[in-house]
Amino acid sequence: MHRILILSVVFPCVLFAQDYGFKKGSKGNDYLMVRNKGITFSVGPTWQFTPKTETYEITDNAGSRGTTVIDPAGKIGFYGEFGMVVFPKWKALLPIKPLKKSRLLDYMDFTLGYRQYRGKELVTTEFTNALGEVTNSFESTGNYSNGLIFGRFDAHTLLYFGKKKIDVARKHFIDQSIGINIDYNLLKGSTTYEPYTSSYSPQEVSELKFYKPLVAQFHYSIGIGVRFNRAWMMIPGISIPFVTLHEWNGFNSRMNWFQSTYWPIQGQIRFIKLFERQPKCGAYGDTKDMERNKNFRDKN
Repeated sequence: MHRILILSVVFPCVLFAQDYGFKKGSKGNDYLMVRNKGITFSVGPTWQFTPKTETYEITDNAGSRGTTVIDPAGKIGFYGEFGMVVFPKWKALLPIKPLKKSRLLDYMDFTLGYRQYRGKELVTTEFTNALGEVTNSFESTGNYSNGLIFGRFDAHTLLYFGKKKIDVARKHFIDQSIGINIDYNLLKGSTTYEPYTSSYSPQEVSELKFYKPLVAQFHYSIGIGVRFNRAWMMIPGISIPFVTLHEWNGFNSRMNWFQSTYWPIQGQIRFIKLFERQPKCGAYGDTKDMERNKNFRDKN
C-alpha cells in the first residue's frame, strides 16, 4: 500500500520532467529541474589579421623617385559579453539523420558586450638617386585602439561525441553557430601617423580610409563544449566575421584603417548556466527509482 502511494506521488513528477528534457542531480536535492532558459557570459582576446606588406613606387613634387612600404600588423585586444540563452522545446522540421540529430537548431543566445580592436601600420619611405643610393628616408607609425559596444544574436547547432554522459546527455560536444552582430565604435582610435608629415601615400592608396562607427556583420563561431552538470556548460572557441553588411566592402569582413584593411578574429571562453527550479510535487528515491516507478506504471 505504501509503495502504491509513493508511486502515485512520484510518477506525475517523472512525466513533468520528460516535457523539459533537462534534469540534473545536485548534492542536497536530487530533483532540481533544469529549465530551457538561462544566462550566458564570455570573455577572451581579439586579434586583427592583416594583408601582407606592400611596396609602392612613388615620385615627390620635385620629381625624385622612391618607394613606400606599408606594413600593417594586428595587436591583442579583449572582449566581454553577457546575455540570455534559450533551448527551444519544439522538434525540428528538418532532422539531420546522418548525424543522428533530431533538429538543426539546438539553442539561441542574445548578448550585449564590449570589445577592443587594436592595430598599427608602419609606413617607410625612401628616395634614391640615379645610382640607387638612398638620399632621404622617412618613417611613420599609426597606432589605433577602437572600443566597440555590440549586440549579437546566434543560432547554434550541437554535434555530440564521446561516450561520457551527464544523466542522459553526452558530456562533450561541438558547438557551431551563425549569427549577426551590430557594433558601434564608441571609443574611436587615432587616425593620424606619428609624425604625420613624414608619411607619403602612393597613388594606388590615394587616401586614408576608416570604417564607419556603425558596423553590421554576419559571423561564424565554433567551439568544443563540456558539461559540468545539466545546468553548467563551458565552450572554448573562436568567432570570425565573414561578411560586413555595413559598411559594405565586398564579400568579405575586412575593415579599413589608415591605408590597410584588418580582419578581426575573437577567441572566447563561454559559459552557459541554465535556470533551475523545484518540481511541482515532491519526489522520493533516486533517479533510477523514478525510472523503475515509470516502468512499473507503464506495465500496469
